[in-house]
Amino acid sequence: MAFVSRIARGIGCAVALASTIALAQPSDVLTQLGIPAEMAKEAVGIVLNNGIFNPGLPARAFKLMSPEMRGTAAAAGIAWLRTYTSSEEFKQTYAKLRDRRRPATPAFDGTPEDELRKQADEQKQQAEESKKAIANLPPEQRAQLEEALAQAQALAAQQDTPEMRKARLEAIKTSRAERAKDYEQQLAIWKDEYPENPSVGIAKRLREFLQTCGDVDFAAKTTMKNGKMVFDREEYQSKSSQWKMCYRAGPEATGAALTAVRVWLKDLGG
Repeated sequence: MAFVSRIARGIGCAVALASTIALAQPSDVLTQLGIPAEMAKEAVGIVLNNGIFNPGLPARAFKLMSPEMRGTAAAAGIAWLRTYTSSEEFKQTYAKLRDRRRPATPAFDGTPEDELRKQADEQKQQAEESKKAIANLPPEQRAQLEEALAQAQALAAQQDTPEMRKARLEAIKTSRAERAKDYEQQLAIWKDEYPENPSVGIAKRLREFLQTCGDVDFAAKTTMKNGKMVFDREEYQSKSSQWKMCYRAGPEATGAALTAVRVWLKDLGG
């Protein structure tokens, strides 16, 4: 099961997704909608991994529900998500993913001085290999290439001064420092996106969900344009897909989801 392109938007998306994977009782949710458990878990993983809002779970049954039933479905969906994300299965899967997504520590071949010597040795080796290759060529081809090789070696010798060696050594040190700095930045991002305790990430996304979908205007007007339903108000049309999905789900489902999320967030410590 793939997780998080960022656990970053993931949990919030999964919360809104809940209304499409729920029906009456949490334990009966998947059965009643005819969704295999593994498919539902994979859907949560896809959302978390890619930030995809709707991973393609069947929503037809939800669309056919009455507004009241949608509210019940949304609440049951949140309950299912709470149960699943509290399970050992989820925690183990998350831990494995977190470990896989940890940025690799930059590996350096010895000291900067070692690397500089290695570069010099490799340059000499390449020159020797070029000599051997040229020696096996026909005489008419050999002369021109031998001259080019001699010029290259002369240039290398001119550059092999204490000053140039020092400059190359500083370049190696600078490159290593930049790689180390980039690693530290990537590691900080990884720690933020993949906290050791998944509940920390879940709480963060729940708060984002409340902020995103707490102000949905269910009285907003829409118009069909070019075969697509769009909001009359441009500010609504530019809203996130998560906000729009809550609008389509309706006030009953969204209100039930918001209430359930607030309780969940409180239980997580805010």
